[in-house]
Amino acid sequence: MAKQKSKTAARKKTMSIAFCGMMCALSVTLMLLGGLVPVMLYAAPLAAAVLLLPVLVEYGRKAAWLTWLATALCVLIIGVDKEAAFFYLFIGYYPILKWDIDRKISCAGWRMAVKGLLFSGITGLMYLLLSLVFPAQSLMTEFGRAGVGMGIVLVVLMVACLSVYDRLLILLVVLYDRRISRKMKFLNR
Repeated sequence: MAKQKSKTAARKKTMSIAFCGMMCALSVTLMLLGGLVPVMLYAAPLAAAVLLLPVLVEYGRKAAWLTWLATALCVLIIGVDKEAAFFYLFIGYYPILKWDIDRKISCAGWRMAVKGLLFSGITGLMYLLLSLVFPAQSLMTEFGRAGVGMGIVLVVLMVACLSVYDRLLILLVVLYDRRISRKMKFLNR
């Protein structure tokens, strides 16, 4: 009896590691493809982060955080586009964090304010670190000509896009729960 429980526990652990590894590999592939197409600079990291949702639903927060970390490290090491890799590093964990924010802050206005501050703060920090790690004179010259106003407009547009992404995550979890999760019963055998 104890031997069978041990085999079942080992099988579940093996399945979770394999599934998280597959989600990590798929995320890295999306990020690499996104680096080849300039339009996908911000879409690829967000799409790769969506792949954390099945891991979160099936195996919990710890597995999702480890999958995010493995993906971020792989993308930083072998990524085609360093800006997209940094964007995944700074924003890719949001699908894990989102549910805590939604659960802990009951007022919708405060939730949106916290998420807006989080998005704008993370985006600002990311570009500050990018400018320090990869100093690009043409980028700094471009921002210098565009002025502070254009930088503010870009941050506001980024926050607006991430707000739409936030709403999309809810729909994707519902879709996964209603349509896909039933077909993934083999994950919890």
